[in-house]
Amino acid sequence: MMIRDMKTRASLILLATALTMAAGVSCREQEKEEKKDVSSSDVVISFSSAVPITRAGNGDPADGGGIAFDGSNPDLYISIVNYQGNVIATYPDTANPDNVEKVDASATQVSIRFKNISNSGEYTVYALANTYIDGTDGIWGAPANASEWAALTTASALDDLKFSDLGDYGTLAVNDRMPLSTKGTLTISENLNGHVELEMLRCVGKVGFKFKNETDEDITLEPCTVEIEKISPSQGYLFPRTSGDDATGTPRSISLTVSSIFIASGSSTDMYDMQLVFPSLAPERTIGSRYYCNISFTVGGAEKSFTELPIHDKMSQDIQALGRNQYLQIETRINKGNDISFNFEVIDWARKQEEIIFH
Repeated sequence: MMIRDMKTRASLILLATALTMAAGVSCREQEKEEKKDVSSSDVVISFSSAVPITRAGNGDPADGGGIAFDGSNPDLYISIVNYQGNVIATYPDTANPDNVEKVDASATQVSIRFKNISNSGEYTVYALANTYIDGTDGIWGAPANASEWAALTTASALDDLKFSDLGDYGTLAVNDRMPLSTKGTLTISENLNGHVELEMLRCVGKVGFKFKNETDEDITLEPCTVEIEKISPSQGYLFPRTSGDDATGTPRSISLTVSSIFIASGSSTDMYDMQLVFPSLAPERTIGSRYYCNISFTVGGAEKSFTELPIHDKMSQDIQALGRNQYLQIETRINKGNDISFNFEVIDWARKQEEIIFH
């Protein structure tokens, strides 16, 4: 009798377990159906930039590190590309403006919410800022409006996007801002939620020339010429595909000449501190792939000329490329007895606090 009761109890336990498992399967199927019924997504993409620099009030040019605004709207274009290489969402979306909304925005931080993404998975985000066509400054970036941006419907079209030539010296872009860009990966969950934070980088590098007087008397350099071989191609990729594919066009040299530079004892002066270039690889040469600098000037009646100076960093390593957001500073030091030494260094762009709000 007890054995039969135990068998009956075991059967009841097995039955209850089976019912529970069936209920669990039913719940999971219902959850799947509910997920399939989701008609809107909540995907937020946030962009940040370096501490922005603006005009200091005395007319000194900014470095353009922030995102420009047109009224309350950021001068920003975004495309989201699926694994097949097709654009599935853009900002701004002029055809369906309810699909996207601005969450918050400032010169250093912008967040955009997308509400029309229908599938989970991994996506690639392309974004650029501060592109504008101006009748006096020329074309800084393309495309220059939402319709042109929306016409770029594939990853390959976005990857091939280039900015126009900066010219010999370059000027600043819209609202004293340089073109910025970024490219990154966005993961969207099965619930169609996703969030990614990407840093906007300048589309150019910067080269500065500095002369330092370490003698006990004031000196004057005249004339003074500095040249770097083939550092600046005529165009540069907006979104480099590989580390070695970020320089196109015919490389040209940077060459600056100043008739006279006065430098007080114990001080330094910039020959030209806003020389902008597209990202560039050092030219190939038989003696190595690195940048070379030629410097000549007259000081105290003595002519000084230095050719093919190899540009090294502090560790005496060749500087073989100048990337986006980088600043190459070349310093010539004039010591007692007019002995000359050189220092080449990749440093941060100048940092200043934002003091005005555009528009």
